Amino acid sequence: MVQLTDPDGTITIDVDPNGTLRVDRSGETVFEPSPYGLPTPYGSFPEEFELDDVRTRRIDESYELVHGKRSSPRHRAVEKTLSFEGDGGSVDLQVRAADDGIAYRYRLRGERDEYLHPGDESGFRFPPGAVAWLSDYQANHEGHSRQVPVTAVDGEYNLPGLFHVDDTWALVCEAGVDGDWMAGRLVGTRDDAPGVDIGFPESHPTSHVWADDPATTPWRVAIVGDLATVVESTLPTDLVDGPRIDGDWVEPGRVAWSWWASGSSVRSLEEEREYVDYAAERGWEYVLVDAGWDDEWLPDLVAYANDAGVDVELWSHFIDLNTESKREERLSRWAEWGVAGIKVDFMDSDDQGRMQFYDDLARAAAEHELTVNYHGSAVPTGLRRRWPHVMTYEGVRGAEYYKWTTNTPEHNATLPFTRNVVGPMDYTPVTFSAERRATSAGHELALSVVYESGLQHYADGIESYETYPIAERVLESVPAAWDETRFLRGRPGSEATFARRKGDGWFVGSITAGPAESIEVPLSFLDGETTAVVATDADEGDGLEEYERAVSPDESLRVSVAENGGFVVRL
Repeated sequence: MVQLTDPDGTITIDVDPNGTLRVDRSGETVFEPSPYGLPTPYGSFPEEFELDDVRTRRIDESYELVHGKRSSPRHRAVEKTLSFEGDGGSVDLQVRAADDGIAYRYRLRGERDEYLHPGDESGFRFPPGAVAWLSDYQANHEGHSRQVPVTAVDGEYNLPGLFHVDDTWALVCEAGVDGDWMAGRLVGTRDDAPGVDIGFPESHPTSHVWADDPATTPWRVAIVGDLATVVESTLPTDLVDGPRIDGDWVEPGRVAWSWWASGSSVRSLEEEREYVDYAAERGWEYVLVDAGWDDEWLPDLVAYANDAGVDVELWSHFIDLNTESKREERLSRWAEWGVAGIKVDFMDSDDQGRMQFYDDLARAAAEHELTVNYHGSAVPTGLRRRWPHVMTYEGVRGAEYYKWTTNTPEHNATLPFTRNVVGPMDYTPVTFSAERRATSAGHELALSVVYESGLQHYADGIESYETYPIAERVLESVPAAWDETRFLRGRPGSEATFARRKGDGWFVGSITAGPAESIEVPLSFLDGETTAVVATDADEGDGLEEYERAVSPDESLRVSVAENGGFVVRL
């Protein structure tokens, strides 16, 4: 048995060289012995390999992110590399115990080129009584969140998955998925103990992994701790290599967007100019011109927007960018027009070919200094650290679903603990005019703080926002990138109350799913006395009210919220 413990001495990993891995937190079991393994051209790992060497290193590094929940993350961990030898090849199993979780990956070394690989055989097994928050698998990663006992987990689910084991929470995810591999999913299993395995797209030559030795898999990750640890963790980016470009030109921002409120507006230069004017009035950095734009008037719109101090993001179907020649033709032309970035849509696949497209587009866009928004996409896996201009991913059942069905308040209040933990989330929030919503106006407004995205697309129309002047004041002040994030209180599916800081300014966002109530907001994160400006649900109707309170770090702030309500506090 090989054992390693995180620098804080809280998380312990026991690695059995015969193919299982067990995790404890403060002496309590989080994962029962869970399988690891890797089919190789040299035999099945680890069954047909022998442990040859174990190396240990301590990691303590800090780095910078252009956008995210924290601008200067710190990663502390203990890593052990178990080297195994087989017949003609070898495998390194890298295992890391960090302050906020565990991770492992495989490195296969040999002499083979271009062989089809079915994926690794990794899984997580739980003690009795564990509960999960999952979303059913869809290729566009837009499943609805739900709570389920682990013993009832069956079928396929999107990553990440959140699990509650006694006093510990574990968010199972992956990090560093790029064109060398394929994106995973969770598959329910009850072979030995209840749990999940990492699954992959069905194997065939055009969708599975073509590997060359040496080959390295993505990290299999579990963020482990209390809910604050999960929410505040940057483990997925901690595990990815540093930036491959100089991102000084990259600017996060708020985005005016016409498609949600009026899909036909993208075919009208005049209406798009109205959204440019509105963005300029609000001080928002961008306007997104979605599907249906016309290249006869788009350059004029870009010039008009740039004169107003607003940059333009441009929609494209991925098919129009899926070859090198297409990318060079279009990206160079759009950059010449003055476009600042692209929203690329409808990838809708987890296979290696699509992951290679993500890589190729990120590289090509960087050459033209264009930011990227992946829509109809996989879930992020920490690559914002490698590619700072990759601003956000959809990979979520977001506000667009209000156009044809709905999102429950419980779904909204689960995402901050699951999907948005692992990376930027293009939910496109703050849709006051959604007829199918069950959320209050305060809930909708608070999504601007609770949800994090390097490009925060505010989806409602100009007329709708103008009927909520309190919301306009809030949305003028809320940034799209943060220096620090704190979990204050909540539970998946019922409440999420976070504090986020940019510079010297703090913002608190809170959303609830359930009856009207009062929320006690702890203020210990403050440095001293200040004034709190609260925007919350009005006593009557679907409006907002605003008031001020003098506050200090040694007290709490009580805010009343409506049913399925929410609020924003500016400090």
